[in-house]
Amino acid sequence: MARSQKAVVVAVVAAVLIASGVASAFALAGHARSARPAAAHLPPEPVRAARSAVRTLPPLRRLTPPDAMVTLPRSVTARQLARVKHLYDVSAVSVADQGDMVIGGHRVRVLGLDLGARGFTPRFTAVSRPLWLSVLRGDMTVDFSLAGRMRNALGATLPVSGRHASLRSVRVGAFATIGLGATQGLVDSSMSRALRLSLHRVLIVSAPDRSIDGLRSDLQWVLGPQAHVHVVRPQQVNQAVISAYAQSVIPAGYLRLYRAAAATCRGLPWTVLAAIGTVETGNGANTSTSSKGAMGPMQFLPSTFAAYAVDGDGDGLANIQDPADAIYSAARYLCAWGAGLGGQSLYAAVFAYNHADWYVRAVIRLAIAYS
Repeated sequence: MARSQKAVVVAVVAAVLIASGVASAFALAGHARSARPAAAHLPPEPVRAARSAVRTLPPLRRLTPPDAMVTLPRSVTARQLARVKHLYDVSAVSVADQGDMVIGGHRVRVLGLDLGARGFTPRFTAVSRPLWLSVLRGDMTVDFSLAGRMRNALGATLPVSGRHASLRSVRVGAFATIGLGATQGLVDSSMSRALRLSLHRVLIVSAPDRSIDGLRSDLQWVLGPQAHVHVVRPQQVNQAVISAYAQSVIPAGYLRLYRAAAATCRGLPWTVLAAIGTVETGNGANTSTSSKGAMGPMQFLPSTFAAYAVDGDGDGLANIQDPADAIYSAARYLCAWGAGLGGQSLYAAVFAYNHADWYVRAVIRLAIAYS
């Protein structure tokens, strides 16, 4: 993992947290220059305090990777919802609210989600109890894809405008990979009316055993031709495609490992792993320990490696300095952040690896060059 992230990665894994007006470990360490002291944060609004006093966070029962999100022209009816739930091999459905608004000068697509459905988000996001307690209190979680532009917003209370929202401000409580299509901001569904989101206009559907074409066809049949079905299931990536440029600059052993490790995460291109390995250590050419203690070909902190280590070469040990173990572990880490979902989520996952826009841009540019 990149040197600029090492001091905070364990805290990020536990939660990207801001709680009770105190900046998160991510804000204080990962963005030390822009983090604000707790005294500079505006206090929680009374309505939030009252709500959190009577509500508790529902348990996370399971992780449910979504396969499709459906945007409707009007609120879903009880009959439509029942029919979707009874479609062949549909395992889970959740209703959400959606709307676009300007928050602190930034246009954000916001989803109002029932917190019991947080298992639809990528693993690291779904299991972060502090993050969801922040959402429960009325904070907004912002996707990592906006974190570069909104790096000074973490922990701040920002003005809100859009569709005559009755709330004048909202507090940014966390950055995370949301992994739900084009969603950039996430709030508890109890905030939807105050933000004037369009109520019950989105369905999140999990049907892992259905073909995408079959699922799309059934959803259109039940919900009508005006329903827009957006596929969010990770796509299979052809890991065998290798450009002449990649073959000329990446050592053959590393090239094989990048392709094999990426195949363990559906939707993760090997070129992204290769680009990270190149930016971090030049594909193993410089594996010296950083000033923060990061080491090995993929520059992991030992504590992070211990949490996500994979025995990539099958020798019975997971060694931070071993290229196979390090690369397979990096693939596992990225996958848990939603890298296999592609698009905005891939950007967010690389940002989670190293909290810097320049880093993400460099990795993406190099991945394109390798493809």
